[in-house]
Amino acid sequence: MSEKVRADITEALHRYCRGIDRMDADLIRSVYHSDGYDDHGDVFRGSVEDYITWVLNVLAERFDSTMHTLTNITIEQDGGVAHVESYLIAYHVTKGGGSLKVFGARYVDRFEDRPGAGWRIAHRTLVSEWQTEQTGFVATPPGTAPAARDRTDPSYRRD
Repeated sequence: MSEKVRADITEALHRYCRGIDRMDADLIRSVYHSDGYDDHGDVFRGSVEDYITWVLNVLAERFDSTMHTLTNITIEQDGGVAHVESYLIAYHVTKGGGSLKVFGARYVDRFEDRPGAGWRIAHRTLVSEWQTEQTGFVATPPGTAPAARDRTDPSYRRD
């Protein structure tokens, strides 16, 4: 597998995490093929457009902030298809800062390289490993730059 293929797929995975954490539908959409399918188990299974609507509603209703991080990205390419497994640690601050939920999971993805679109997710399965919950933490330390879950976040500035 070429370094370009590895870089394109890894960049798409990182773009997905940023899209989820910033609640940026366009960024999330850019990672999937238009006919992509997402399987989050019994809580959601369906098209990428339905997934985006569902996940953004869940994030807005239940959490003040999230941070998704990836490790151990394994890519096995077979022509225009790549089977990708990414380890995930996701941090979710519940509404009102009551607790921090931390999830360990894996994304098991089938990426496809399609003309005009490049490497994108055709099918994703979320495989849950574990979850823990913590209380009594500081959600945003005083004096730090505040995060935003939209395009007003400092990461979108280009000045």
